[in-house]
Amino acid sequence: MKKLLALLLCLPAYSQSMLVNTTSGNTTAYPTNEIESVTFTEETTEPVATSSKIQMKRNIVFLGHSIWRNDNYFVKYQNSGTFVTPFTGTFKGRGYQTLLQEVFDFPSVYSPGPDGGYSGYSLGGTSATDSKSIAVVAQQSDNGWPNVQNAIWTIDFITNDFKRNVPLGSFSDYKNATGPATFYGAVRQLYDKIKALSGNDVIIVFANATKRNNSNYTSTSQNTVGCTLADYELALLTCAAFNTNWYFVDQNRLSGITDENLPAVTADGLHLNNLGYTMAVRPWIDVLRTLADK
Repeated sequence: MKKLLALLLCLPAYSQSMLVNTTSGNTTAYPTNEIESVTFTEETTEPVATSSKIQMKRNIVFLGHSIWRNDNYFVKYQNSGTFVTPFTGTFKGRGYQTLLQEVFDFPSVYSPGPDGGYSGYSLGGTSATDSKSIAVVAQQSDNGWPNVQNAIWTIDFITNDFKRNVPLGSFSDYKNATGPATFYGAVRQLYDKIKALSGNDVIIVFANATKRNNSNYTSTSQNTVGCTLADYELALLTCAAFNTNWYFVDQNRLSGITDENLPAVTADGLHLNNLGYTMAVRPWIDVLRTLADK
């Protein structure tokens, strides 16, 4: 006889209840392979008083992929490749933007892209005109990106560069501004555009990728151009070291998200569920705290 266990997940500033169906009844531990489904109730959010937030001097532009887009967006649990989720149904994401704005008070906040993010877009392109490259989008006059001086910009895309098999290139592609057809060249093209919009004093906060097991692309596998997630991370770090005012968010190592707990913290081995967001946002908070007085 299956029993229902109601779990209350207590998090800062809000609470969320989960109804978990198990195969073994009311025991003290529930391995993910014993969980058949999960249903999220409507969340109750208490507004965070502005006076309790960290006051930021700079505006911020959140530039990111579908995991950023999924803030305040309905996400469906589903299997993908070799990844099998123990959950069913959908949930409404409480993502990076929401969680960061519960901690920080920015003068203005911008989230370019369809529904607040660029789902499926990589930073680099598979060609110089690849319409799914953010470096290509950066050059489009109608992209809606804000022209705001001295802002903070986030950059979080490399999991899609890995999945879309974007050629890595070399650091010379960055130095020589060879364009978006390599990852290094795309980083330069995007950075040049951001500086044109926000000035030379712009701050870049960039990240590696959280662990993944989606569409048979995993945390450690190679893609069809012979690159791993770590290769794109190293390329970004190399470009950052060449510049000032670049800050690194190590969400891969510091979030607590591992290959082993992906079934518990993602919807499909890649896109975070709300527990995953509360973990992945922590290193972002740590880095942004250091920018409060800049």
